[in-house]
Amino acid sequence: DGYSLMAFHGNLNVEMEGLEAGQWARDITKAKNGQWVFRDRNAELKIGDTIYFWTYVIKNGLGYRQDNGEWTVTGYVDEEGKEIDTNKLPPPTEAPTQRPGPGPQTPRPTQAPSCQTSQTAVMGLNGVCKGSLIFSEEFNRNNLKELTNWEAESKFPEEPDYPFNVYMTEGTMKFEDSSLVISPILLEDYKYEGFIHECTGAVDTSECKRRADGAYILPPVMTGKVTTKHKFSFKFGRVEIRAKLPAGSWLVPELNLEPLENVYGTRRYESGLIRVAFAKGNDVYAKKLYGGPVLSDTDPYRTLRYFYADGLQLLVDGEQYGVVSPDEGFHTSARENAVPHAANWLKGSVMAPLDQMFYLSLGLRVGGIHDFQDENDKPWRNKGNKATVSFYNAKDSWFPTWYDSNLKVDYVRVYAL
Repeated sequence: DGYSLMAFHGNLNVEMEGLEAGQWARDITKAKNGQWVFRDRNAELKIGDTIYFWTYVIKNGLGYRQDNGEWTVTGYVDEEGKEIDTNKLPPPTEAPTQRPGPGPQTPRPTQAPSCQTSQTAVMGLNGVCKGSLIFSEEFNRNNLKELTNWEAESKFPEEPDYPFNVYMTEGTMKFEDSSLVISPILLEDYKYEGFIHECTGAVDTSECKRRADGAYILPPVMTGKVTTKHKFSFKFGRVEIRAKLPAGSWLVPELNLEPLENVYGTRRYESGLIRVAFAKGNDVYAKKLYGGPVLSDTDPYRTLRYFYADGLQLLVDGEQYGVVSPDEGFHTSARENAVPHAANWLKGSVMAPLDQMFYLSLGLRVGGIHDFQDENDKPWRNKGNKATVSFYNAKDSWFPTWYDSNLKVDYVRVYAL
């Protein structure tokens, strides 16, 4: 029938907080007698109890989720599914009273017996079970308002990369075949007056307002970006993203984990960033897939799927293509490579600055001053004060290459380790 997984997450008499793991968190990978069943024989349900839940299934490689499930106990059935008359139930048998013997008493478990506590931490939750699905987005939506686990950005992105685009929602993002599609659009082809009132950047800064003046022009391209910054963040986990990366000169896909609090600083990637997958859009670069942490705005610290408490493991289509280990700590090798903020990480663990909460971000940006080395065919220089206008003046060379320039994201899933 095409089904390969059914996941059930639920609480008894406690409403679920978004996509939390819940009191019950179980992945079922095999049907029994043609049915996908989760059973907890230790659960004792009473008339009037309410189970709050969400479910997730994979069929023919595609995932489908049901949110906000709620079911109230109104009666009982036997093993064959026949209704039981509660008036004919025998009275409960009282167990004989026993005095506790000497020695320590066994504490009551706080989690289901089948749950092993994971090293993964999720903002707002006390704990999650090993291997449980803690976040899932399948993009079965009609518009951005239905994208409740994400928020769209509207701002001029700035340091440390200073890309040549502005993030906007109007016209840059849509849903197609259960995928999120983010497109680059020339700003000169679009007029929109509401940006300053919708800006998600710092108010009264150049993130929200700019005026063209000479060589200081407005970004020539509009793109889109969404994040879970105010919805979901976690520390250590397994991230899976299925996406089709854009083709086109100087396009940069963003499938990232960004720091929630910037504990180690706000400039030059002092608090780090993790690229889940990254390939430049130019033909000459497109066959090279990158991933892993960005710990500075200069090489070699600009350069996963698995994000561990003691390292990173990167895979594509199930095949490992890289491992990142902090060894004695990222600060050690960073200091050896003259990273100016390496000392900030000494106050953290061996994984600092990647030992804090991170959130998901999906977007598309253009150019910038760090991802592309200065070469003969590049129309701007990274340290030039006219980088943006130089890029725009070369539009006839790069815009024709944007024939397949959309970033398409099919799904995003995060699992506890």
